[in-house]
Amino acid sequence: MAENVTLKRYHDLDAVRGLALTLGVALHATMSFIEPRIWIIKDIHHADSLSLLFYVIHMFRMTTFFVMAGFFAHMMVGRRGVWGFAVNRLKRLALPLVVFWPIVITAIVAMMIIANMPPPGTPAPPAPPPTAFDIHTFPLTHLWFLYVLLILCAGAIVLKLTVDLLHIGKPLGRLVDSVVGALTKSDLISVVLFLPVAITMYLNPQAALWFGIPTPDTGLIPNPTAVAGFTISFAFGWCLHRRADLLAHFAHRFWLYLFSAVVGTIICLNMIGSTPVLVPVNGRDHPLYILIYGLSAWSWVLAFIGMAHRFIRRESPLLRLLSDSSYWVYIIHIPVLLVFQYVVKDLALPAEAKFAIVLFSTLAIGILSYQIMVRYSFIGAILNGRRRKTKHATQEGEATA
Repeated sequence: MAENVTLKRYHDLDAVRGLALTLGVALHATMSFIEPRIWIIKDIHHADSLSLLFYVIHMFRMTTFFVMAGFFAHMMVGRRGVWGFAVNRLKRLALPLVVFWPIVITAIVAMMIIANMPPPGTPAPPAPPPTAFDIHTFPLTHLWFLYVLLILCAGAIVLKLTVDLLHIGKPLGRLVDSVVGALTKSDLISVVLFLPVAITMYLNPQAALWFGIPTPDTGLIPNPTAVAGFTISFAFGWCLHRRADLLAHFAHRFWLYLFSAVVGTIICLNMIGSTPVLVPVNGRDHPLYILIYGLSAWSWVLAFIGMAHRFIRRESPLLRLLSDSSYWVYIIHIPVLLVFQYVVKDLALPAEAKFAIVLFSTLAIGILSYQIMVRYSFIGAILNGRRRKTKHATQEGEATA
């Protein structure tokens, strides 16, 4: 099939991207209620249900995000060309990373100090020696996704320029379109997509299997599993925009992917348990778990995309607001969320109730601040493109990722 460079608005996939980021807020909201401690704030209560929620969300949400990032990246290259795409990525990704990282890290460090203050009247422990940040220890925080996405976009630009220089774009594109189409229509696409992650996990002698793809939030050199997983996700999204007709297949077969995801996740949890395992293990000792985990993760991704394409037929004002605000909400959510987790951590309420308070309070502040202060401001123009108020609707900007 010929390359698809249509400029249509994909309301369903905009929603998928926004919901993937919003699920990140939910994931971080669970972390103070997980035992053993894995987070800055530790609540007095914990809940297995929230550990399970963390496990499932972590399986697929960032893979889904990078698929959507690749999809919209190819759309933008078709619209603006390679150099226009490069300028746009610097504005939408690099500038927010440079501007917001110092603010975010300062707020996180402040909450770490507050959370670890000794009770009144208790002598404070000696301060730890200052950390010397280098290429291996630099704390990207939750903004790592911008850094990794910049790397992937740079790689896509280099590859596109190379292919154009060699004049092999059209035959190579037709080959890729045919392969992706054949694999998708045979429902074997997820088997191929999870193999790079499975291989890197298998070869890792210190694999954190319960946590799937290790989050590359520390250091400027992403870990091999993250590189493999998010590169293949971005590349698949790029190819999917070329073959956007395949979205109908995922919509038609979403039930198959959803069934595979649920069954595979249950099998994985039965193998490894619902309690987070903090002790790394040798990946070679767990090949079956790795295979089932990878297949289940991609089944979640394709089910998520398929359901959105099946059921989101037209633009919804609520989904549009959630999608537009999700970038801003995700950037600011960690400091806000930490405050609420700290406030509720000693309350005599069920963990699930406190989780709901933390999650919805954080989302409310994020969405309201976006609508009131950001949406039509210069910050909103940087994050999402310029928007103008109209009588009946908002003139929308461009995709951010």
